[in-house]
Amino acid sequence: MSSKENYIARNRNHEEIRRGGAIGNLNEGIEIILHNIPTRLIAWPGNGFQTESVHVLTLAPGLESPLYQYQISEEALLCVQGKGEVYLRGQWVEIEPGDIAYFPEDISHGIRNPIHNKEDFILVSAITPPLVSLYEASGFYITELGKMDFDAVEAAQELIVPGNISKKNYLRYNESHPELRAWNLKADDVRREGALFNIFKGAEFDANGSPMRFILWPGHGSRQCGFHLTRCSSGDMFAAHTHPVSDECVVVWAGSARGFLDNHWLEMDTHECLLAPCGVPHGGPLNIKTDTVSAHQQAKDTLWGGFASPPQGDLYLRGGYIKDQRISDPPAIRFKDIEPLQ
Repeated sequence: MSSKENYIARNRNHEEIRRGGAIGNLNEGIEIILHNIPTRLIAWPGNGFQTESVHVLTLAPGLESPLYQYQISEEALLCVQGKGEVYLRGQWVEIEPGDIAYFPEDISHGIRNPIHNKEDFILVSAITPPLVSLYEASGFYITELGKMDFDAVEAAQELIVPGNISKKNYLRYNESHPELRAWNLKADDVRREGALFNIFKGAEFDANGSPMRFILWPGHGSRQCGFHLTRCSSGDMFAAHTHPVSDECVVVWAGSARGFLDNHWLEMDTHECLLAPCGVPHGGPLNIKTDTVSAHQQAKDTLWGGFASPPQGDLYLRGGYIKDQRISDPPAIRFKDIEPLQ
């Protein structure tokens, strides 16, 4: 088994992932039904994550969740393909690829794909802290014992049917519904009621070697949910690092890369993700040209972004956004001329 095959999430158990991480894929994960929606489990307590769950939700036209709320958890919903609607701040709002809808604890929300749409509405959900109750009905959490059924998880991994998220990059900058956009609201208001974000606009950070934006983070209103985005061009490297308290799921949204995980450089393609629980060394993407006698691999730009929880205070400290144990609220700056990256 090659190094990469050894690190593929379906080939590792929860203890191995918790200790050394894994390579996941947004199209590969156990599928269950949550809130009437087919939900693919990417990073969750069943495979070693303890501080967040990352799911992929696929809504065919006409499919709708009931309104629901999590009393102790936040949820962020990132649209990656298709269009649909989220119930946010008391109204139904259309979102498009690149938009993130953020919902604080105990805030009623829902999702739907109107029947007149022609494409699936596909979202990546981050829930933090994770809720084991979400996995009870599917048999992966045993309430009487107070534990995950990891044997059931490993058996279900053998039956995974791949999803159908396209490798085409649909992510774009969008500023519709300006009254709901986080950059037009105070952080305290976002924290109370939620808001719309976009992955291409956030606080600047470049201390790890490539341009980055803090999108979902306490400086702009979230409490626990985190999402950051970076772009690496040929020759760039995002420095290998660990986070002392944060589990992270870092996705290659466009392009390809060599991701660093647990002291290995592993070739990664679009929609593959580094599953890096806290303390696991990770980094990249390293974009280089590889020339050999028999092959030539062209370098590609990479769009790379991760969900992390709890907030990565180590990065905010390096970025100069923490003083006297308080996080500042800097302006949100747009990443320009990168959305068409394929």
